[in-house]
Amino acid sequence: MVDAGLRLKMMVDNGEELSDETIHQLLSSSELVQSLTKDFSKKSLFPIWRILALAEIPFAGRLKYTQDLLDYIEKTYATAEGFSITGNNKDLLPCYNAMLVEAFSKLGLAELPQVKNAVDWILNYQVFGRNEQTSWQGDGIKKYGGCMKSTPCYIGIAKTVKALVYYSSASTTKDVRVLDTINKGTEYLFQHKLYQRLSNKEPINKHILDFAYPQSYLLNLVELLDIAFMTKHMKDPRVKEAVEYIKSKKTKDDGWKINYIYKADGFVSFDKRGKRGEWVGYLFEKYLSQAE
Repeated sequence: MVDAGLRLKMMVDNGEELSDETIHQLLSSSELVQSLTKDFSKKSLFPIWRILALAEIPFAGRLKYTQDLLDYIEKTYATAEGFSITGNNKDLLPCYNAMLVEAFSKLGLAELPQVKNAVDWILNYQVFGRNEQTSWQGDGIKKYGGCMKSTPCYIGIAKTVKALVYYSSASTTKDVRVLDTINKGTEYLFQHKLYQRLSNKEPINKHILDFAYPQSYLLNLVELLDIAFMTKHMKDPRVKEAVEYIKSKKTKDDGWKINYIYKADGFVSFDKRGKRGEWVGYLFEKYLSQAE
């Protein structure tokens, strides 16, 4: 049975006009929403995983739980430069900064100063190609791996592009720099046919072909196809191999199953292992409809 939260998403995607009463009824009856709002912890990155999940459900920003969570995130993770997992701007990481920009944008908060700061950080410091240099001096990008090395972290680039796509669609300010950065970033992703190494066409990492939702730190094909869909590039020849891959993974009942669940405090998978993936199935069908 399709969860009420997914039914709400389908209605919004279809452009249906919904009354406040209908929205309230669907949010209240969603088992997924109940699961996402039943508990809270300041431990680790619990608040981040929870807000990323709630941002995927239309009108979840109306929930008191979401409003309280947003207030906590603004006070805890927002800095003058952008969003940082420690609240200290020197620890800012491109992927987490981007994921929170995306979440706030989806929740209708793209105009907040904290979001603008995070977007400015992307425009000023994120690199989108090999051997590009960043002027950012924070320790975080050096401490946690190769965020900005000669070959920049693919996860950070993809999540940054996705964040800017959703920010651009939600913001009333149309900044040409944002659009230029989206174009530059998507071109980089398409050069890799979304998921392949340039050197040998192998998957960029072991999780990139996962079917999992909502997003986590680990980039996967659901997110990459979402970028192609949102930028209206599903018919681009460089997306074809990704399209053929998901088509090849259809189950006998004409759907899809998730094959990975991220493990972290606060993370809740929208679909269950071993069962028909209603969320990933809906998204894949939506993406494929643009590829036809």
